[in-house]
Amino acid sequence: MPEVAGVRHRMVEVLGSAMHLAEAGAEDAPPVILLHGFPQHWYAWRHLVPSLAAEHRVIAVDLPGFGWSAPSRIGYSTDSRTRALIALLDELGLGTVDVIGHDWGAWLGFRLALDAPERVGRLVSIGELHPWPLQRRLVPSTWRMWVTALFEMPGLGVAVQKRRSTIAWFLARDAREPSVWSRELIDAYADVAAVPAASEAGQKMHAAFIARDIPRLVLRRDRSRSFTTPTLLVAADNDRYIPAWLMKPPRSRENVLSVRTVRGGHFVLDENPDAVGELVLAHLAAAAG
Repeated sequence: MPEVAGVRHRMVEVLGSAMHLAEAGAEDAPPVILLHGFPQHWYAWRHLVPSLAAEHRVIAVDLPGFGWSAPSRIGYSTDSRTRALIALLDELGLGTVDVIGHDWGAWLGFRLALDAPERVGRLVSIGELHPWPLQRRLVPSTWRMWVTALFEMPGLGVAVQKRRSTIAWFLARDAREPSVWSRELIDAYADVAAVPAASEAGQKMHAAFIARDIPRLVLRRDRSRSFTTPTLLVAADNDRYIPAWLMKPPRSRENVLSVRTVRGGHFVLDENPDAVGELVLAHLAAAAG
């Protein structure tokens, strides 16, 4: 497991599965939950942890089936993953938390704020859609989901995750600073993604998204749901998966959704963490102000 100064590791039993947590900061400080994307794990947050830990209790979660967490016993749909996250908060004795998510982790953060709004104080979504994309922007962009379709295919989805070259391409294809993606950094993600439990979790998560979440988006099933969580959306200007213009909020949500753009590709936490960290800290500090 990669090491980061000041980070503590432990396992917590949640709904019958062991979840790995990487923690930093004082245990009595305001809690902030970090939710990684695909095909990453807690290590994606290594650059942000020190600055966050100065004022917060930082809990970087390896989501079920990923990183060093055991496979889920309840499935990998967004509903199941949200249920596991709520159970984790209960197990840790946490009421309201701030949530920062990247990619799939950000999507999960939105669902948590929708389904259990009392549990989320402020939300940061990095490199991900919000649940209310403008249809005139979303529908012509569905071709961007071809990568999701690749990973969701039974058999093939597992096989491609086990190929280091696939993970390397997926991580670095839109990077503005390709030199960030050293062999060591790619290995930190690719080696774990190749573990059978992780590759199976990745395939099942993508399949569930296509089967359930995409219809939910296209049919606008969350259109009328209340959402009051102050949310910052961080876009990367070269993101080929979720471009900045796809994050534009509808007028009815502009009071709670704000978008900021930084230089970088989709995996901007690795590529431009200082710019992301500055925005994140300002958003969290606004709660105290």
